[in-house]
Amino acid sequence: MTTEKAIIEKKGGQKFCSFCDYTGIVRNPYFKEMGDVPLSPCPKCVQAHCVCGGVDPYYYFENDEIKDCHCREIRMKIDRINAIYQNSGIDRKYRWRFFDTYDSISKMSSDAKSAAYDLVKKFPKVGKGLYLWGNPGTGKTLLSSIILTELIIRHAIDGRFIKISRTFFNRLRETFNEGSATYGESGRILHELENVDVLVVDDFGVQRDSAWEIETLYNLVDARYEAEKFTIFTSNNDPFKALKELSGGRILSRIKEMCTIMEVSGQDYRDRL
Repeated sequence: MTTEKAIIEKKGGQKFCSFCDYTGIVRNPYFKEMGDVPLSPCPKCVQAHCVCGGVDPYYYFENDEIKDCHCREIRMKIDRINAIYQNSGIDRKYRWRFFDTYDSISKMSSDAKSAAYDLVKKFPKVGKGLYLWGNPGTGKTLLSSIILTELIIRHAIDGRFIKISRTFFNRLRETFNEGSATYGESGRILHELENVDVLVVDDFGVQRDSAWEIETLYNLVDARYEAEKFTIFTSNNDPFKALKELSGGRILSRIKEMCTIMEVSGQDYRDRL
């Protein structure tokens, strides 16, 4: 039997175990079916020493003193993660999905999964983001959502998922309408996307109906390039063809410098249903 001493590892002054991959947090992929929460403190190295009963603000009394419970740091981290995730913009059907839910059905998708896993393990010491392209239905959106989910859980950092669709540009246009509830908010919206720690841009390079849309996309890419922000793009189109003439080739030039470009083409997942 593995002893407690053998499975415990010190990190940041707190002891965690192999059961939670030394994070203090365990995941429940079946939380919906069980009516539970997706993340909880590790039952072996955190909850086993909890004396506050998991009641916010996670303190306890001892000898007439208020003390931090052993679980407080982890429970507060989980609270931060949940707040960030709620505001992440990840589509409902892709929320709380992890690497074990991504089925590699081709060599390309397997390579993309390996690259994604490597990025997550090395973050933030990564040189480039990812640009995943290929025909529809090959899991690009799912994989990019998994990367964002993993990074938020592991590091409690801010992340956003946006889909470059007609809805996205209409939302920005609404900010120029004096009668809109979001009037004057375009600067704030774009500033947030330009500066958020991790950004996933889904279906990139599809909309190009106006010079304003093209310039908006370029400004977003350029701002994140200059700030060296970690960015993931997905697209159904080969960027070397689809983006070659876009914005005079400036967008493609930036993306080649800031991302590893990987093709993820193959059988449509839906064809197997």
